[in-house]
Amino acid sequence: MHTLALLSHPGHWQIINDGVMGGRSQSQLSEVVGEGQPHKLRFSGKVSLENNGGFASVSRTLNQEEQHLVQQGSPNRINLSALGDGKRYQLRLKVLKQGQLVGYKANFATQTAKEQHWSFAPEDFIETFRGSDYPDRPHPDFTQLVAVGLLIGEGQAGEFELQLNHLGFQ
Repeated sequence: MHTLALLSHPGHWQIINDGVMGGRSQSQLSEVVGEGQPHKLRFSGKVSLENNGGFASVSRTLNQEEQHLVQQGSPNRINLSALGDGKRYQLRLKVLKQGQLVGYKANFATQTAKEQHWSFAPEDFIETFRGSDYPDRPHPDFTQLVAVGLLIGEGQAGEFELQLNHLGFQ
């Protein structure tokens, strides 16, 4: 399994909340640093349904070196480990396909205060574009991965907190 240092640089991640559409959700990404432990990130905040809002997200674009490493590794799985809060999230990908960026999502549910592990295959993802899903379209090619992210939405108003412990490729 090959692991990129995606969790060790929170400044490389970008927060995109529903404010882009007038919503009022708020989120932040912070480091969880323990002596002698690998970096972990905490994605937390509050989802608001006011003003047609209802989502919070964070994403990270892979730099050219990281994209090259992913291409060389030819991964067939993306592994995620996180300490959850009992809410549902989406692992989101952007893949370069015929010169265009295409978005994909895979849903996962967490349990409160329990570390869980997920292993996603290309078949677990469906294409998505601005809130519409296209499940009959082809699955992503992980070797063409350009960005990775997380989203919480689906009408889940209120506080949330997801601690990311591991994100890797297999």
